[in-house]
Amino acid sequence: MPEHVPGREGSVPFARPEIHLFEPSGYAGVFQHACRLGQLLGESGRRVVLHTGHEHEEVLIEGVDLCPCSWWPRDRRTGAHRPGAIARRFVRRTLPHLHDAVPPGAVLHVQGIAAAGALTLLALSVGRFRDRRVVYSPHDTFSRRGRVDGALLRLALRVPHAVIVYSHADVEVLRRRGVEAHSSPLVQLVPEASDDERLAWRKAWQAGADVSVVLFAGCIRPEKRLDVLIESARHWPANRRLAVVGEDRGGWAHCAGLAQVYGVDIAARVGFLELAEFAAAISAADLVVLPYDKASQSGVLAVARQLRTPTVAANVGGLRELASQTFRAGDPHDLNRAVDAQLACAAAPDPSLDEDLAVTMHLLVYGQPA
Repeated sequence: MPEHVPGREGSVPFARPEIHLFEPSGYAGVFQHACRLGQLLGESGRRVVLHTGHEHEEVLIEGVDLCPCSWWPRDRRTGAHRPGAIARRFVRRTLPHLHDAVPPGAVLHVQGIAAAGALTLLALSVGRFRDRRVVYSPHDTFSRRGRVDGALLRLALRVPHAVIVYSHADVEVLRRRGVEAHSSPLVQLVPEASDDERLAWRKAWQAGADVSVVLFAGCIRPEKRLDVLIESARHWPANRRLAVVGEDRGGWAHCAGLAQVYGVDIAARVGFLELAEFAAAISAADLVVLPYDKASQSGVLAVARQLRTPTVAANVGGLRELASQTFRAGDPHDLNRAVDAQLACAAAPDPSLDEDLAVTMHLLVYGQPA
């Protein structure tokens, strides 16, 4: 834990309004969203502090104070010891720190689902003390950790003063549960990829200029249905290549075995990629496919749009709001139709994203003038 954190009670007060973003892990899409959001809010004249993991990704974001106050190791170990150790330090260190570091009258915006269930509920509850404005963005309106965790997340939605989500689909999901939410464009930190970086990925995939690379990017989970994309790839022409980049979260072994049975060759880089390398892979692909069964929104879609890489996504949740083409979830034949259609038209998506609208919406919810 840091000995001194700007904004801690007893320090010299700041004249600018304070906004404190809390994303506990320090890596991947939700962290990168919090970085870009903080950057934009800082440009609007606010003082922004991003409280995050102690091993956070190396990022340079002007106008944002990074506070590594959450113990969240990135070594990807599984088992009972790691989550238990995270939870203990979260309760003993991070929550008291947030209570001290976020002054009365400031905004505390809790981001994401990394500290799911009970920990999210605790963070939001602690934030409600001392006349602070507490906002929550779940990013996913469902839990991957079972019924008890899902119930705790639903309870957490009742604690903050306001909720911000990143698709109109999620607004409707929460409205049906009796929770009013505000929708904002999903801003992401997106580095530009160089020609050399793109060429390096094309060489790694063994894809020449006459080969179309169809990419699955992001965490490989069972519900993200890489298996549907592999089933689709059985019927592809010879000049089409399937590539996979991302961290295995329990779905790779089955999919790799399925590809072997079907004779589908996959150019795979399984493991966590830092943001610049991940963005370069998306930029190098001809098409990014998201065959998910379940989703609220997708940082992968937002990044691909900014990089002008076309996308195909299952017609679930908020995916249909950003994808270039959609298909019936779980249907490899309809996925093939969408892939064929998108590669045939070769149209790049409009990269424009209304970041001004995102800032305006957040400041409105924070109760601050734009």
